[in-house]
Amino acid sequence: MSNLAALTSAPKWVVLQLTEKCSLRCSMCYEWGQNGSYHHQAATAELEYGVLEKVITELAPYRPYFGLFGGEPLLYPKVAAVLELIQRFGCSIDIPTNGLLLGKYAEMLVETGPRRLWISLDGPEAINDRQRGPGVFRRVMAGIAKLNQIRQNRGREFPKLGVTLIVTPLNYRYVESFFVELLTDFQLDHISIEFQNYATLAEYQEYCQVLRQEFGISAAPVAAGVIQEPAVFTNIDCRELARQILAIKQFCEQRQVYFIAYPKTICSDNYQAFFTANWREMADWKNKCAFPWIYAEINARGHVTSCHTFYDLTLGSVYEQGILEIWRSAAYERYRNHLRQNLFPICTACSRYYSDPGKK
Repeated sequence: MSNLAALTSAPKWVVLQLTEKCSLRCSMCYEWGQNGSYHHQAATAELEYGVLEKVITELAPYRPYFGLFGGEPLLYPKVAAVLELIQRFGCSIDIPTNGLLLGKYAEMLVETGPRRLWISLDGPEAINDRQRGPGVFRRVMAGIAKLNQIRQNRGREFPKLGVTLIVTPLNYRYVESFFVELLTDFQLDHISIEFQNYATLAEYQEYCQVLRQEFGISAAPVAAGVIQEPAVFTNIDCRELARQILAIKQFCEQRQVYFIAYPKTICSDNYQAFFTANWREMADWKNKCAFPWIYAEINARGHVTSCHTFYDLTLGSVYEQGILEIWRSAAYERYRNHLRQNLFPICTACSRYYSDPGKK
């Protein structure tokens, strides 16, 4: 993308981290999990609604696709107002959620009609609750049932409902049985199966060095939340996992349920390369990232980045500048120029790395 193109463009995909707060402490979460970076800072920031309103209004003529993020986005006090504003401009919205507030906000969500809800569940009740917390499974399932009922009663198509499962050493044996039962008993429109993203300590240290040398950034506390060593995943049977995920994909195709898997290539060798940190052996490895040219994320402190996972390198603040001014700035272009040549050492630990930017 040339400088001229950047000056005449706007992001096509914008994620708003409404709040850092979350009501769960899921063990594998890079924000609030066992090794999560938010434990080491006062992670209570929320975007001011007036700033959000300004950002959304400025971007509206370009009709970007919006995502709401957290923490837990449904904890944001004015989440209904944010949804109504985005819908007023005719833009699509997706929301990932831990699901605990689905029952409370079911009517509002049907009335405001975001395009998709991605609801986090990680297996059958006993397994899910070990990973996400006691009693979580039943609360989330009750919320899904209520939302489905209200949507059907009012003859509404939206929000489409889906479940996201994060594969970990604890739950990988239950993936197929969980989804087959879930899709048999509940009306779901889409599912996503995603691996627990991670970077090794060596990759993290190399990333910190790049930030210091190339961008003058002295610390990377957010990225520290993804540090894991491959030994954590030693017990995952990649052949069995690939068999299960392929079976689920076929089950979804039969039922016309939208299916996503990250990594996209369903293959035991690909999975083995992922879980042993041999990224370049993966069928899904790539040496380019399209997101700096199409994507912007605004975190709960107002800082703008183009990476969904790592907020350490930011390119401006919406409390100080307009979003389009930041998008078209020299700082953003310098960032783009760097990624034209080199990915960051921990790019393989970013959840967007394995996604197709043309499909949202």
